[in-house]
Amino acid sequence: MKKILTALFFVLISIGAAENVEITADHFEADQLKKITEFIGNVHMKKGNDELNASKVLVFFDKNRKPIRYEAVGKSSFIVYMQNGRYYVGRADRLVYLPKKEVYELYGNVVLKEPLLERTIFGEKVVVEKSTGRARVKGDEKRPVKFIFKVEESNASKNR
Repeated sequence: MKKILTALFFVLISIGAAENVEITADHFEADQLKKITEFIGNVHMKKGNDELNASKVLVFFDKNRKPIRYEAVGKSSFIVYMQNGRYYVGRADRLVYLPKKEVYELYGNVVLKEPLLERTIFGEKVVVEKSTGRARVKGDEKRPVKFIFKVEESNASKNR
């Protein structure tokens, strides 16, 4: 148990040099040769205001023990805050976060809500840039992109 806690401590220190990352899970595994850590079962991850829940989270490191990729699999749900003050709430079958680019890639049955603007996007692949809040959405033949938003109408146009 002490070895696991010590390994977890060093992993978390290397993950969050500028900002603390907190991960809880039922099980933890690390492979120093492959530079991968796995958090398995009821995973909850918090980094700043961003939160993620998933069945499994993989963290990939470079040779300097800096995280280069986070990957959540198994019906992940999340809330992510953009640098422009907006935020997204959503879910996907798989979520990938690339910290150097500050880009989220969402795959499979993606639902992405922007509560402040009352907008919801459905797609098979969504890419969100954290620095701008810009989102790109792709669908497929079976499930095209779907976009739901609220339109405010004036009383004059309603009475026609």
